[in-house]
Amino acid sequence: MKNAASSSSNPPLTATTADSPERPSGTGGEPARDMVSRSLDGERIRRRLATACRGWQIEVVDATGSTNLDLLARLRENASCAPTVRAAMQQTAGRGQRGRAWQSVPGDSLTFSLAYVMPGGPAELAGLSLATGVAVVEGLSDLPLSAPHALGLKWPNDVLLRGGKLAGILIETVPAGVGRIGVVIGIGVNLRHAGDVAKRIDNATGAPLSTGAATVVIPATPPAALESVLPAPDMSSVLIALVQRLAAMLDRFAEHRFSAFRDDWEAMHAYGGASIRVIEHGRDLLHGVALGVDSQGCLRVATDEGERVIASGEVSVRLLDTSGAPGTQGVR
Repeated sequence: MKNAASSSSNPPLTATTADSPERPSGTGGEPARDMVSRSLDGERIRRRLATACRGWQIEVVDATGSTNLDLLARLRENASCAPTVRAAMQQTAGRGQRGRAWQSVPGDSLTFSLAYVMPGGPAELAGLSLATGVAVVEGLSDLPLSAPHALGLKWPNDVLLRGGKLAGILIETVPAGVGRIGVVIGIGVNLRHAGDVAKRIDNATGAPLSTGAATVVIPATPPAALESVLPAPDMSSVLIALVQRLAAMLDRFAEHRFSAFRDDWEAMHAYGGASIRVIEHGRDLLHGVALGVDSQGCLRVATDEGERVIASGEVSVRLLDTSGAPGTQGVR
């Protein structure tokens, strides 16, 4: 995967910034530093985002049901509210794609949402989830990762690390008056303990889906955690890095739409050139080779019958041949 993080001039961030609070500890300070890295420091976050997010509301709370639902309700009450970031240490009703629960534990996952009112309507939002993925990869690449080249994007909503799912994206909208639409982007990032995430996903998985003649189990993309390329990731620093890139992305998308991000997304496409299966409602829709995306962010797939273009929705993508090392196919 080509590293596209150089598209703007944000300086690299350290894993624990110099203005991080240091708390004394009777055991040499390590437990205190670990506690700091596993929590959100609202004051530091607001201070570090003051320039990149001028005019934004920055909210950090201990717990809520869903940061997405919180911001959707706010936009319904006031469609003219300022752009907002809302982060929570714990979400008791966090959601992923297709209504799935986001499996998270305080300190092990970073979960937050952004609210932003865009000009235009739903048609102008085509490709926004892909542009969001680009911004997430760029933000993570601003951190001192040991292997930033191991990051990639899986169409349409996942950020991968060495083939495992590192982060998920959920976008929801609400009307915001004539010629405007309110957008809420929810993001969850696995910071630690990918194995524990996998167990929670397995425990939450329902019965296999029936395809009529037979029952087929299509395994989910295994989880990954940031700690494999960034030891003891500092939650506040990760949030700052991501929000800086996301705020810039939203301003740019509002003006130029997906065309401004298409080349970067193609460079980050983890499955580019790989054999894939496209799945809809638990059934194989088609097999082919992933080519890239079109101007609207739809997936282009080469099949024996010619090129097919797949819109998002109830569709997901998996590698067809998983015999090789995870995450090696199509990573550039």
